[in-house]
Amino acid sequence: MWCPMISIQIEDESQIGTARRAATQEAKNAGLSAEEVDRLAIIVTEAGTNLARHAHNGELLIGIEGSGDTRQVTLAALDGGPGISNVEAAMVDGFTTSKEKPHGIGGGLGSMERLADDFEIYSSPSGTVVIAKVGKQRPARRVYDIAGLIVPKPGFEEGGDTFGVNVGKHSTIVMLMDVLGHGPKAARDAATGADAFRRAGNASLEETEAMVADALAGSRGAAALLVEIPHEAGMVRCMGIGNIKGDILHRDGRRHGIPSQPGIVGASSRRARVTEHDWPEGAVLILATDGLKTSPAIAEPPSLFFRGAEIIAAALYKIRRRGTDDCGVLIARARP
Repeated sequence: MWCPMISIQIEDESQIGTARRAATQEAKNAGLSAEEVDRLAIIVTEAGTNLARHAHNGELLIGIEGSGDTRQVTLAALDGGPGISNVEAAMVDGFTTSKEKPHGIGGGLGSMERLADDFEIYSSPSGTVVIAKVGKQRPARRVYDIAGLIVPKPGFEEGGDTFGVNVGKHSTIVMLMDVLGHGPKAARDAATGADAFRRAGNASLEETEAMVADALAGSRGAAALLVEIPHEAGMVRCMGIGNIKGDILHRDGRRHGIPSQPGIVGASSRRARVTEHDWPEGAVLILATDGLKTSPAIAEPPSLFFRGAEIIAAALYKIRRRGTDDCGVLIARARP
């Protein structure tokens, strides 16, 4: 899970150095070893070169996840196409689709996989997502595969979108929040809300929402959607105020929207109503702030939703981001 990510657009090879320096600094901030920093720098160079030479609308996201001695730097390389027709072949050293250049689409992917401590790739005609991680992180003990992706508004290093995950004995509660405003003040308020959510621990959904709302009293407030997911198929319980969009995607492709009532969390005494919705086997939960477009005319490849939560989150961000606001997306699905 990534919060927040540095975003660097890659339109030509001159921007690769900027990305490499940003990744190196993040690696040092995370306490990675010199050997790990060097590996990450090579991965960024390979990923950036592929984007600059062969992709449309390339972007690198860089961020730290984990805490203490178990931290990683995550690199997500995203583009808007044309995609890799044969990913397995593209992972072989020397693969190229170009006669004019020494590297073609997919060039360097094999070396990126070897250098990374964790590596995943997804490609379709609408674009490719490559996620590479360097460093050691203790895997979270969760029933569900959950990923949150936060990217501040362009021009800002931090923002008001945040998320949280509390795992209980019989259910997991997730939250996606969008604090009003942008920049450092919004980030501080978001941290206050996220901290209240974490402190709620194993509290009920209603108690958790109340703790978050009380913590934000006196601030500009926020939109938030909290969802309690049972550890077996059944019903999810939801509480939402403001414009966080929630959907439950069924295995057969049907979507069920999660309603959210008008209001501002922390700015009034109004409490969100609890709604319940089917949570069938194989369902995927999708939460998104208004930094992502919601138009039904934007279609994701159906195969995307059979992939891991991190790939889904990164792809949805790339496909639907507005580019004019903080972006937040949270995905929860059963582990394969």
